[in-house]
Amino acid sequence: MSERLAIVGDGLIGRSVRLAYTRRVPGAEVASFDRGDDLAGLAEATTVVLAAPVDVLLDLVPRLATLAPAAALITDTGSTKHAIAAAARQAGLTRFVPGHPMAGGTRSGPAGARADLFDGRPWFLVTGSADTAAVARARALVSRLGGVPIEMTDDGEAHDRLVAAISHLPQLVATTLLARVGETVGADGLRHGGAGLRDTTRLAASQASMWAPILDTNAAALAPLLRALARDLEATADGLTDRAHVDALFARAHRFTFDP
Repeated sequence: MSERLAIVGDGLIGRSVRLAYTRRVPGAEVASFDRGDDLAGLAEATTVVLAAPVDVLLDLVPRLATLAPAAALITDTGSTKHAIAAAARQAGLTRFVPGHPMAGGTRSGPAGARADLFDGRPWFLVTGSADTAAVARARALVSRLGGVPIEMTDDGEAHDRLVAAISHLPQLVATTLLARVGETVGADGLRHGGAGLRDTTRLAASQASMWAPILDTNAAALAPLLRALARDLEATADGLTDRAHVDALFARAHRFTFDP
């Protein structure tokens, strides 16, 4: 059977997967499915990429053994992995390799899709319960899409702890910050904000409909980080006139560099 790629979800990530794949494999057989579509076409796919929201994925995974019996690889792009990996394991899907590309864009939906969206970007693969042939195919697929495969051999918990800190916490901080600033100064006051405020709160434009299932499936890792940050902010509020506290706070941050 020739290679046939099926993508479930035609938003920013799903459409970008299609564009990136056909860029590298001109003339490839690629089928895209979106909300409400008949998924019977998955039966002919050799590789299935699930690019839908996490809650949709959790509903879909138990049906994949029947929907995609010929697929040598099934993978996903969800932002949390432990719950999805557990669902795949419970369904007996050893050819399922949970994945998560660390890529996005300022425009959501298919209109924001780009063939180069994944170029040079980390793409996590949770390989703990998958067979070696499926993992090899997942690694090759990610490379073909332009991503950099990062394998994690556990059941997804390590991934979820990591992204709770580097992705989910910043999202909630930006959203909460803009809500607080906006409620304090109003729309008129926000117009006077500079680039620092815009850069710091850019993520607040994200939609709750996308983030609610992510937060729900990663609450165990994320809640302690939020509470620790709240304690840091309380300490800073108490130490605003304490030069030693301010120096120590900035020194803590300056220990780290970030070069995306």
